[in-house]
Amino acid sequence: MKPTEQDRLLREILEDGEAANFRAASLAGGLDYLQRRRGRARVARLCFGFSAMVVLLFASAWLCLILRQPAALPPVRQAQAPKAAADKIKLISDEELFALFPGRAMALIGPRGHQELVFLDHGGTSVQQ
Repeated sequence: MKPTEQDRLLREILEDGEAANFRAASLAGGLDYLQRRRGRARVARLCFGFSAMVVLLFASAWLCLILRQPAALPPVRQAQAPKAAADKIKLISDEELFALFPGRAMALIGPRGHQELVFLDHGGTSVQQ
């Protein structure tokens, strides 16, 4: 093609308004592409945030379960041993208790059944009764 023919064809295309239509269609297509890309980025951020929240929720629940695990229960024999020892305890009267420590200054302090034996001659060392 000769340059004069090219110029004539270009003038015909540009005068018909097809260039304006092409520009408008190109602009609309570009804007549509950018909006779709922005929407995909927004969805990706939301999915990442949601998955991070789920991971944190499961991690905190797992940590709470680990920290709240009860200590190992003692064997049944150990739990029954104090009861057997309590059966062997002999209750004595106040006079019998004082007779066990002759020559010592002492006193029983507190309500009956919950008294505390206090030695008065050794700085207040006490034994509960």
